[in-house]
Order: sequence, then structure tokens, then C-alpha cells
Amino acid sequence: MRLKNSIITKVTLLFIFSSICFILFILYFVASEKAKSDNIIEQRYSNIIYTINELLKYGDNLNNIKKYLNSINFFEEYDKNNNDDIKYISSYESNNLFVNMVKVSEHYYISIMDSEKRLNFLYTDYNESNDYSNYYFIALLAFITLIFFYITVLNSLIPLRELRREVIKFSNGDFDIKTISNNNDEIGKLSEEFTKAAKTINEMNKARILFLRSIMHELKTPITKGFIICEMIEDGKLKYRLDSVFKRLNEIINDFAMLEEINTQKYKINKKEFSLTELMQNVNKMLIIEFERPRNVILKNRDMVILGDFELMSLSVKNLVDNAFKYSTNKLVNIFVENKDLVIQNEGQPFKNGIENYFKPFYSDGVKDTRKGLGLGMYIIKNTIEAQGYKLEHKYQDNCHYFYIKDCIISTMRIKND
Repeated sequence: MRLKNSIITKVTLLFIFSSICFILFILYFVASEKAKSDNIIEQRYSNIIYTINELLKYGDNLNNIKKYLNSINFFEEYDKNNNDDIKYISSYESNNLFVNMVKVSEHYYISIMDSEKRLNFLYTDYNESNDYSNYYFIALLAFITLIFFYITVLNSLIPLRELRREVIKFSNGDFDIKTISNNNDEIGKLSEEFTKAAKTINEMNKARILFLRSIMHELKTPITKGFIICEMIEDGKLKYRLDSVFKRLNEIINDFAMLEEINTQKYKINKKEFSLTELMQNVNKMLIIEFERPRNVILKNRDMVILGDFELMSLSVKNLVDNAFKYSTNKLVNIFVENKDLVIQNEGQPFKNGIENYFKPFYSDGVKDTRKGLGLGMYIIKNTIEAQGYKLEHKYQDNCHYFYIKDCIISTMRIKND
């Protein structure tokens, strides 16, 4: 799973983005509230200083000013006078008294300076209620809540990774699936339903395999008896025909068994290099040859080297050649190499339906001559070729069928015997 496509990664990025936006919003909100509060305080302190200035104009002294400030709940600060962080905002002067609004360490004060006695007094009505720590505390709680929900969502999504591994196991033919999550959420329910489906399919697959094995076993018995009876027949032609029929039936059962192993992914693909000549020698042994129907195969590029599973490739080419004879109008099959593709070509009429239909098992195109019915042949061809990682393509051109096994040819050198 690529990191950028991970849901967990996307949720994490969303959490980081949300956290940054939340922090920026809190900082902006506190700064905005602080600026608003500062404007209100400055306006109020300016009004008080204006009132003090008016009192001084009417002859009030320093003591009366102090009493006035105490009456409106101002108190004197004794440890701020020598602070270097004093910012003067507004100032009034009357009768050797300087009244200023100053800001010390982000707090506002009214400064009264007696220039004659060289005394300085700081008054403020600041209290803890003006502190912004409450905002930060609430923001911290909200951020902790956000982290809690992030961890909760993350814990809910983590089983998806295990569920993905189980799906991959299932797709590879391993039906031993375990329940990933017991949570009562969508992922937990999905895991539970997937486990149930896997168990059901596993049981159905076991029943199907048992059924097919039973059928093949029951068919093997009469075929074996047929071979024994053939040995008792003195008529050479009849004996050969019966022997060919039973061999054909036996080959079909063996092909069907191999196809079943491929479909259940129990067949171990063993890719190796072999020549086209070696392949066709094995194909000829597999083909059933009848007296009255000679098979003519023109093989070109004999020294070409193929990379594939020898048994599966033999089965694929055998069925392609067999079908080519069935559909050929001149009973002639050409096998050659084009680029990196192995090509089986024969003359014949075009298929009545699309080629994809003929890849279906037991497909019939309505042709009355059952000898030309493709049956399982094309189905076996397609599956055995794809099991090796190759692709089967078909082309009809100039009254000829061309079947391509794509990219299976690797060189033109002869294979040296060990």
C-alpha cells in the first residue's frame, strides 16, 4: 500500500491540518480579545485621567486624587516604579503633577508623578479576571479532545491493514481467514461478514473439489477396464480406435484435473527454458492421431527458446493445435514465431460469435457438428496461458485464424544439454 494513498495517512494529515488551524484560530481569537480589551481599558483610563485633570484644574491636591482613585476601586502598586518596561501612552500635567497612562508588562496603570517632591505613584484596577489563561486552558482541553478523537478514529482504521492482508491471502487461495476486528462499527462488521463469506466459500470449494475428485475417480475405473478390454480385441483397427477413445478420455480427465489445480492455485508454476522443437515433440505425444485424419503441422523457427512451464505450455499448444485442426478447412496448421510471440495459424471460417465467448467452459456456438465444439479446449488454453503470466490474443485475417501467445519467446539460441 502506497503511503500517499493510505487512509490512515490522509486522516493523520487532516488531523495535523486541523490542529494547525485550531492553534492559529486560538491565537487569533486571544489576540483579538486582548486588543479589544486593551482598547476598552485605554478608553476608560483616558476618561479617568481626563477627570483627574479636571479635578486638578479646580485645585484638588495629590491626596484628593488618591482618594478619588481608591473610590473607583483603584489600588496602588509599589513594585512597578523602577520597571524598565514602562510604556507611556497618554499624559496630562497640572500644578507640578504629571498624570500618565502607562503600560507595564502588558498591564495598564495610571501614573501620578509629583515633580516637586520627586514621587511617583502607580494605580491600577487590574485583577486576575483580566487574565487570559482561562482561554488557553479551554483551548488546551479542546485540543486534548481533538487528539482523543484522532486516536479513536486511528484505532478504528488500523484493522483495515490487517483486513487487507487477509483479503490478499484469500485472493491467493488461502481460505484460513481470521476475524480482524470485533468492534461494533462498520469496519468490524465488514471484517465479520468477510470472515463468514470466506468460510462459506471455503466449504463450497471443499465440497466442489470432493465432488470433482469423486467424478474423476469414478471415470477412471471404466477407462481402466476399457484399456483391458482393448487388449482382448484382435481386430487391429477396432482395437486402435477404442484405445484412442479411452486415451482421449483419460487425457481430458488429466487436463481437467490440472485445470482444477490451476483454478485453486495449488499448481506450482515451474518456469524454465526449452526449445520450440522440444515443446512440439511433447505436444505430438499428447495429440490423439486417428487413421483417417492425418495431421499436418508445419513448424518454423525450431530453434526458438520459450520461457514457461513446460507442462502447461504443452497443454496450451496441444489444445490450440487440436482446435486448429477441428476448424481448419485444409487440415493444415502452421506454427511460427513473430517477434516474441508464438503463433498458431490455420485456415478456416470466422467464428460466429466473439472470441471471448469461446473462452467460456462448455460454450456452444450452435454448430451441429459436435466434433467442432470447443468444449473445454479454449477455456483450458486461456487459463493455462494466463497462469504462466502470458496473454492469449486472436486475430482473423485473410480467411485465417491467428492465435498469439504473447511474449513467451526469449531468444533464438539453442538450449545446451546439461
